[in-house]
Amino acid sequence: MNIKILGTIVVTMGIAVGAFLYLGQEETGPKPIDPKNVVHKTINMKGMTCEACEIAIDRVIKDKGMVKVKSTSADQRVEVEYDKTQTDIDTIMKNINRKGFTPVSYADEKGLHDVNGSMKTEVKHEMKCGSGKCGGAK
Repeated sequence: MNIKILGTIVVTMGIAVGAFLYLGQEETGPKPIDPKNVVHKTINMKGMTCEACEIAIDRVIKDKGMVKVKSTSADQRVEVEYDKTQTDIDTIMKNINRKGFTPVSYADEKGLHDVNGSMKTEVKHEMKCGSGKCGGAK
C-alpha cells in the first residue's frame, strides 16, 4: 500500500514539474532583423533560364534571417540580403542546391568566391534550366 501512495506522489510530482517547465517556456518566433547585421551578396547561378526558375529560387530561400531575395534568369544571378547573425551564404546556397538549382559562386565586397569560399576570377554561365525545371528544356 505504501508503494502505491509513493508511486502516486512521484507521478503527480512529475506532472506538476513538467507543467511548470512547459508553461515557463517563452514563445519563440522569428528574431527581428537588425539593420546593422544585414549583408548583401550576389549568387551566380548555372542553369537558371526562365521566370519559373526565378520564382522557385525566390521561394526556396525565404528562410530565417532573409531580408530580400531577387532572382534574375537573364543574368543568372540571385541577389540576397540577410541578417548575418541568423543565416549565412553557405546555408542559402545549400537550400538552393537542394531544390535542383546550381549556385556556382557568390560575390561580396571582397570579390568573387566559388561555392567553397575560395577566390575566383570569372564566372561562366551555361544556359540550361536547372534539373529540367522549364518543362524539359535542354
